[in-house]
Amino acid sequence: MIPQPASPPTLRIAQEPPTFAWLIRLNGPQRGEIYAIPGAGLTIGRAPDNDLVLEDETVSRHHARLLVESSLGRAQVYIQDLASINGVLVNGQSVVRHLLEDEDRVLVGETLFVFKQL
Repeated sequence: MIPQPASPPTLRIAQEPPTFAWLIRLNGPQRGEIYAIPGAGLTIGRAPDNDLVLEDETVSRHHARLLVESSLGRAQVYIQDLASINGVLVNGQSVVRHLLEDEDRVLVGETLFVFKQL
């Protein structure tokens, strides 16, 4: 009997499509850290139950949320202020909900990020 070749391993496809979007921290001790934005979005705040926890007294416990919506097969990422005390600034402008574009500067408390998207 001729031995059968082993079948290739099963390739698992992610259940959610990738967003190809990131926040990159521009200041503080974690400067340069990169945070991938999953298709489910993420929350930002001081409380430990956030996806992105910022140890910054000017950040509310639940400060902001990144929402991912799909449009024509491309992920669009919105930032939404969660009624925080100090608000969210995008390119120096206070926002409640804002569609992020590549190279936008996002300020949450005293923490500055740049938004990157392919």
